[in-house]
Amino acid sequence: MTAELIEGTELRAVAGTDPALLALTTAQQAELAATYGEDQPLVALHPDISFTLLLLDGTPVGCVGLQPVSTGLGEIKRMYVDPSARGWGLSRALLEAVESEAHRIGLTRLRLETGTRQHEAIALYSNHGYQPIAPYPPFENEPASLCFAKDL
Repeated sequence: MTAELIEGTELRAVAGTDPALLALTTAQQAELAATYGEDQPLVALHPDISFTLLLLDGTPVGCVGLQPVSTGLGEIKRMYVDPSARGWGLSRALLEAVESEAHRIGLTRLRLETGTRQHEAIALYSNHGYQPIAPYPPFENEPASLCFAKDL
């Protein structure tokens, strides 16, 4: 299954210090704080995460990160689509892009963490073959965390 990018959409590799990426990840963290409260753990971005920025008519509207964890295993980080651009399948395009990049660099399994109140995210991952797994550090004691994994 391949998501068709809508006209005017571009996927671009960016550094973790890219201002547009930082604006999106800051918005994501603010949305999560509003949903779950301020007491959720803040997980710092690891320096070896590769990021993809999604632009719509030149405006950054989404992002996703890929962090190698161990031989064959990668983790999806900071997947986010701005609320103004939701409902168009852009999250599917980001997910397929990160899976393609993972495969390209030799990863055979991807994992991720999302929250119990992020119903759209849970549906997206479930519909793309991700299966629930036990929470992994640092999420193992977080009741609002759900973890998923998929063999590529």
